[in-house]
Amino acid sequence: MASAPRKQKLALQKDIDWRLALKERPFLGFFVLLARGTMLVAIVATFFIATALLLYALYEVYDAVKLLLTTKTDGKKLTLAAIEAIDTFLLVTVLHIVAIGLYQLYIQDQIPVPKWVKVETIDDLKTTLSGVVILVLAVFFLGRAIVGDASQNLLQMGGGIAVIIVALTLFMFMQHHKKQNEK
Repeated sequence: MASAPRKQKLALQKDIDWRLALKERPFLGFFVLLARGTMLVAIVATFFIATALLLYALYEVYDAVKLLLTTKTDGKKLTLAAIEAIDTFLLVTVLHIVAIGLYQLYIQDQIPVPKWVKVETIDDLKTTLSGVVILVLAVFFLGRAIVGDASQNLLQMGGGIAVIIVALTLFMFMQHHKKQNEK
């Protein structure tokens, strides 16, 4: 006696045919599509906040240059304005990386991006973000060190930033070795 053919299970891979998933498992398919749609809202919102921050940083640069050209200003103030603008530009970069990475993870993974922005897993996104966060913290500390802000203890702040940088560097090192071992 021949047994009835079993339904083929959906492969748990990147290349899932979503139409087939909706047909065979409509409840699961509905939630996957709902998750993708809500993440699209988060991606767009992240892009908009990044654009708003970029416009703000450009205005601050314009304001600093205008101040430099119209009045005599302290070199430290101008240096701090430049470093804060760079810090904001780096934050905008982080937000764009998040938006692009989430797009690759939830919407479409085959988009033309530089290799360092290519995200295949959430761990790739976390590693890329960790590297940029290290850079942002270093620029933030540099700005405070140059100005010589006496209201804050630079040694304590620098020590705290150093601990975070060491932890993120260790995380990135472990992720790199994990990825190398998978190959």
